[in-house]
Amino acid sequence: MKNLKYYLIATTLTFMIVSCESELELAPETNFNNEQVFATEAGVESAINGMWVNYVSGGFHGSAYHALLNPLSGKFYSNQGASEDATSLNCLPINTWLERLWPDMYSTINNANIIISNLENTSVELSNKETSLGQAYFIRAYTYFDLVQLFGDVPLRTEPTTSADLHKQRAAKSEVYNLIISDLEKAKQLLPDFGEYRPERPVKYAANVVLAKVYMRLAGEDNGDPTKWQDAYNELIEVYGKYSLVSDYYTLFQFDPFVENTSESILELQYGHGAAGRSSDIIRTYTPSNYYFFPSAIRTFGRVRPNKETFDEHVNTYPTDPRIDATFIYNSYLRNNGNEQPTYPARTNGNNGFTYLKKYLDPTYNGTTTERNMIKLRYADVLLMLAEIENELNGPDNAYQYVNEVLERARNSSNPPSAEPANWSGMDQEQFRERIMIERRFELLGEGHEWFDTRRRGYEHFLQEVVEKHNSHPTFDPGTDYVYPVSIKNMLLPIPSSEISGNEGISQADQNPGY
Repeated sequence: MKNLKYYLIATTLTFMIVSCESELELAPETNFNNEQVFATEAGVESAINGMWVNYVSGGFHGSAYHALLNPLSGKFYSNQGASEDATSLNCLPINTWLERLWPDMYSTINNANIIISNLENTSVELSNKETSLGQAYFIRAYTYFDLVQLFGDVPLRTEPTTSADLHKQRAAKSEVYNLIISDLEKAKQLLPDFGEYRPERPVKYAANVVLAKVYMRLAGEDNGDPTKWQDAYNELIEVYGKYSLVSDYYTLFQFDPFVENTSESILELQYGHGAAGRSSDIIRTYTPSNYYFFPSAIRTFGRVRPNKETFDEHVNTYPTDPRIDATFIYNSYLRNNGNEQPTYPARTNGNNGFTYLKKYLDPTYNGTTTERNMIKLRYADVLLMLAEIENELNGPDNAYQYVNEVLERARNSSNPPSAEPANWSGMDQEQFRERIMIERRFELLGEGHEWFDTRRRGYEHFLQEVVEKHNSHPTFDPGTDYVYPVSIKNMLLPIPSSEISGNEGISQADQNPGY
């Protein structure tokens, strides 16, 4: 019999307590059963913390999400051997990061299922019941939304996993989307408003934003449903004006001191030095090797870096955009031995012939844990989404106002303000449609959107935006760069080999096309 490696957390919970400074601290494994855990507000809060622990873990957002999806987006390069197949857009079903991501996503879902099952079936009066259910429905929906976009049909698990329920067939995408929409509708009703709960946790408008993303995906993909653009607009207009852009783009990613959980943040994943074990590998994933912040004993690798065409497209479009200096480490960087290391565009070949992402620097990183949060959703994203949706519904005339809010903040992020990026005007609908997808990269690069944005407009868009721009770049280095294949398989990831060998409900015949 196959041996399915799922996390069974039905009777024990390992959870994190979040301090008043939002630092994550691992508590010891308990031997309390679910009836005891869900009998008190403190026990329920511990279970919620445990769900968030899985969501931010190294196998999910803390490492694998970045190391796999950014190279596979076609907008980043990785020099790590474990990511060579992803970097060449030929991801294998045995990819190390893939094999970590899938089970941790389902572990997160299982934690949410435990919370939902216990709270929906308890007669105990709990003051935090609705807030906790809202978070569980929200996280389950958002995780399934990532899964269905990445893999297509996926096993649908809505109850706590038991030994009798290990083997599941892939459910149709439509069934998965139905659950996602249902969960998010519940989350909208159950999540708190501003000021009603812990300030680092999402409020109800986060569910509107994710639901709008769901409808945009359903509207824009190949053979999509154009009526979903209106559904997406209806969700986002509820969010418009509820958050605000911070005045300076640099503030979002500054590190001395950190400025986090701002008025722009809709969903921010919390990390901290109080966490036991490795809380996040994001810092060393992006920070250049032997960066001047750190002594040689603290290793950073800079394994994931923006592609040459990713950097050049931004610079060629807006040469004086202040976001360039806030987003990239380019030309060179200072090593901890005092020497300057040339990088792109000063150097164009070899492993150092790339820029580095600047958004995840942390001089307090100790080689294991970090104080740097990850912003998964922020208000600038909402404004760009509204611009895209309004253009699809009515053309660009009323869409400019949303994107121009983002552009105004960008050019005012330097002193004196820059002339670029100038406000948009004078486009037709198709020009706006093309430009808004590029503008999303300029504003949101490295924040977890690239893989999804390069796929959600369909295969032809993927070929134009990823394959053609990469393969035709003038500084393409055959010694380092990979020729991206023209292949429909890159619209989805492969189902991990461990899932096929361990789940009796899935066979090799169920693997995604091309793998």
